This record gives sequence, structure tokens and C-alpha cells, in this order.
Amino acid sequence: MQTISIYLQETLPERFLIGLELEGVRYILGTLGVFITIWVLLAPLLEQRRIREPMNDKRLVGQIKKELLNSLRTICIFIALDIIVFDLAEVGIFKTYSNIEQYGWLWFYCSIPLAIILHDTYFYWAHRAMHHKKLFRVFHLTHHRSNNPTPFTAYSFAFGEAIVMYAYIPILMLIIPMHVFAITVILLVMIFKNAIGHCGYELFPKNTLNIPFLRLNTTVTHHDMHHEKANGNYGFYFTWWDKWMGTEHIDYQNRFLLAVASQPTNETEELKSCG
Repeated sequence: MQTISIYLQETLPERFLIGLELEGVRYILGTLGVFITIWVLLAPLLEQRRIREPMNDKRLVGQIKKELLNSLRTICIFIALDIIVFDLAEVGIFKTYSNIEQYGWLWFYCSIPLAIILHDTYFYWAHRAMHHKKLFRVFHLTHHRSNNPTPFTAYSFAFGEAIVMYAYIPILMLIIPMHVFAITVILLVMIFKNAIGHCGYELFPKNTLNIPFLRLNTTVTHHDMHHEKANGNYGFYFTWWDKWMGTEHIDYQNRFLLAVASQPTNETEELKSCG
């Protein structure tokens, strides 16, 4: 009983504060940072790169309020799961470490892109599964209520989807050894990629589709089309799973070219009318 009392009075509050700092700060940096940078500071410069027509102010404010409420729930779920993961890490369940010398600098730098590639695979198949007709309403409908997304759509999840989205990190830490700072870097990459993918402005350069490395990345248009059509384009970081599985929208490249066209032409106006 004394052990339980100590846990409730000392350990649990400490775990909660760590989780709040981790999840709250990460959310604020990613979503609010992207919102202020792109929607406020750079919006006049990016006006021609707006992928779809913006919502009216009343509808936009209403959507953002719902997204923030959903995001608050998601953050609370993440904090609760953080507490469980921290406790399991204390008893050695996960392959985490804090001393670089244990695995060396080479593994440290390799583990980050490896974790991102594995996350892309996890995300594609988990995301696609949540679009199954028997799972969509329970897991993923809340997220898709933001048909024309904002940076705050990033964490606008139902209860079940929040758990699915969180689950990758503990799964990763069960599979391969991860330095604690490498995990922090990956979590920051996740939230910024997520917020940018929902920002509604195409940020990739015009020649993206002609450069092999850039062409492999999911552009803002790529994920924006997923919200617009509520299917296809399931990838998070990269387009390869969508290409391999035939789930990339056939008009994606045309829509990207339309989004990066600084001045509409007859061709882009025709594409816009078809899109």
C-alpha cells in the first residue's frame, strides 16, 4: 500500500508533468507554429499557392474550435499513454538508451531516418485500415470532418485514432534501440510534417515532380486531396506505398502543377474545373 501511495503522490504527478511538457509543447510548436508562419505571416506571399478556396470566416472559426477541442482530447490520451510507456521503460520493456557510446554515433544518425521510413509504412497501412467501412466511422470520421483542413487538423482525432497514431512509438522502441533524443527528434518531425500536410498551401518547389528525391515525398497537395476526396493518397512522408498499391489519385500530378502555377493558364483553369 505504501508503494502505491508513493506512486500516486510522487511518481504519477511527475509522469504527468513530463507528458504534459512533451505533448503540449510539441503540439504548440508544430500546429501553432505552422499556423502563425503560413496562415498569418506568409499568407499574402502564398496566396497563389492556396490549394483550394478558403472557407468563410464563420465556418473556419467553427472548424478550428472543433479541431482544438479534439486536439485537447488527443493530448490527454497521449499523456496517459506516455505515463504507461514511461513506467514500462523503467522496467526495461523498451530498447531505449541515453548513452551514445552504447551504440555509437553512426547508429544514432541512422536510427532517425530508419524510424521515419518505418513510420511511413506503419502509417500507410494503419491509415488505410481506418478507411475500411467497418472502421472508418469509429476511428477516422472525426479527422475527416475537416474536409478543408487547417494546421490544427493534425491532432483532430477520435479516441481510437489517437491510440493508433500513438502506438507507433512504443512499437518502434520494442523493435530497435532508440536514443531518447532521437525519439524527441522523430516526434518533432511527426508534428511538423503533420501540421504542414494540413496547412492548405503548397510549399514544395515547382519542379518537385522532376526531381527524384522530392518526387518521393508527399506534398501538401497530396494529403489535401486525401481530405477532399476522403480516400486515396494514404501516405504520410512518402508516395511509394501509394504508387505500389495503386492508391495514389490519378490526377495528383495535375493538381500539384495547378497549385504551384503562379498565374493561371487555360490549361490550369481547365484542370481546376475538372478537379
